[in-house]
Amino acid sequence: MKKLFNLRLPVLFACIFSFGTVIGLSFLYLKYEFLWFLAVLPVFAAGFILTIIFSKNRLLPATVAATALILTGSAANCFFRVQSFDAAELDDGGTYNVSGTVTDKGATDFGEYILIENAVAYGSSVDGKIIAYLSDEYGEFCEEGYIVEFEALINVNVTFINGKLNRFAESGIKYSCNVYGGLQSEYGFSFFGAARKTIRNTLYNNLDREVAAIAFAMLTGNTKGIDYGALTAFRYGGVAHIFAVSGLHIGIIYGIIAAICKKLRANSYVSAAVCLLLITLYAGVCGFSPSSLRAVVMCGVASISRLFKKKYDSFNSLAVAVILLLVINPLHLFGAGFQLSVCAVGGIILLSKRLTKLFKRLPKVISNSAAVTLSAQAGIMPVAAAKFGYLSIAGLFLNIVAIPVLSVLFVLLFICAVLSVIMPFAAPFILQCAALPIEAVVSLFVNAGLENALIYTDSAYVFIIPYYLLLILLSDKINYRCIKRTDL
Repeated sequence: MKKLFNLRLPVLFACIFSFGTVIGLSFLYLKYEFLWFLAVLPVFAAGFILTIIFSKNRLLPATVAATALILTGSAANCFFRVQSFDAAELDDGGTYNVSGTVTDKGATDFGEYILIENAVAYGSSVDGKIIAYLSDEYGEFCEEGYIVEFEALINVNVTFINGKLNRFAESGIKYSCNVYGGLQSEYGFSFFGAARKTIRNTLYNNLDREVAAIAFAMLTGNTKGIDYGALTAFRYGGVAHIFAVSGLHIGIIYGIIAAICKKLRANSYVSAAVCLLLITLYAGVCGFSPSSLRAVVMCGVASISRLFKKKYDSFNSLAVAVILLLVINPLHLFGAGFQLSVCAVGGIILLSKRLTKLFKRLPKVISNSAAVTLSAQAGIMPVAAAKFGYLSIAGLFLNIVAIPVLSVLFVLLFICAVLSVIMPFAAPFILQCAALPIEAVVSLFVNAGLENALIYTDSAYVFIIPYYLLLILLSDKINYRCIKRTDL
């Protein structure tokens, strides 16, 4: 690399797309009309003309034009999508007869809930999702895929509550209600719902409830069944990311499938297609969370690069994933899951090589693991502190040991779960192989008193930009050798 740094256009465009998304949401928050944004386009037009006339770099005018298009498109995507979310068809506090398809069913500390899509209220289609909290006697049994109908008082969710982004907005949950009885249901099939139900039943029917909840969360990312004390202990230990299905999980499953395809001597194109199809289906079972989709996209880019013998660039791959996720849902940008996933990968890309060299005297397996873990921790540190209000000092050290152990545990759990689904008669015996180490891990974190190793902060936002600039300067992405020394 002869330049100071290698400018990657996908990374530049991902940053512009993110900035445009922030502008779009800011316009809504400040209640500005989107037409005001178009006032900046003449500035881009002037810049485009000037670069054509005076610049010798033929790529520069195209970059200016692409910047204007991406900025406008991303701002418009966010503005109009969120504006549509706030345009409610139903009246807040009104009572409606609602029907729709159940796309998710789960439990919280307060009882069960169902998530409904393709909803209809009194014969009219309703945009967005509806979350219905169920009483103990809500009516007829229902599961994911079922068509349900009930009458309830509807509450309308808006994008901002007291100046803060509503957590329901990112998930597209436009309405919420409570169902106290009278729910009617009709059987319907959902592939992802059936897969989640099979996994859930297999675990809960053969394991202790607490262990089953931990195992289900590790496999699907759904933490709603985990005891609050246990989940909090994992968060205080800085290892709750094991429940966020991401590159760790997707990468392991991709590797297992690729190894099987290699053993069967499958064609490289067939192998790549099978691997990508199966990890995409797995992401669907996990609800297509931002972290799982990010991992699938990056695996896809890596596979395509390998097939066509092109150099794989992890930064560009991450940028492509960011853009695709924000096109799908611009509010992902403001969610903790998206931010932590992107920052963790960014930290690994920036620092892992330097840290590996730093630990070169250690065995390669240990040095690589420690480098990846520490760089990921460095990547998420300010965002985690800003989002949760504290930093886990224990997590900085625990992750070096915990991530390799939990990775092995995930592989064991995944294999045991697959075998238990295939051979349900042997499930009570097979799942115990994973249950015992899970119980040991839970016991360790719950009884370790990790709440005493926290640093609380309410001003982490102030340090985010300088912190990441420092990370870039410390990375191997800056070529300091190209800076000519001058005599003083």
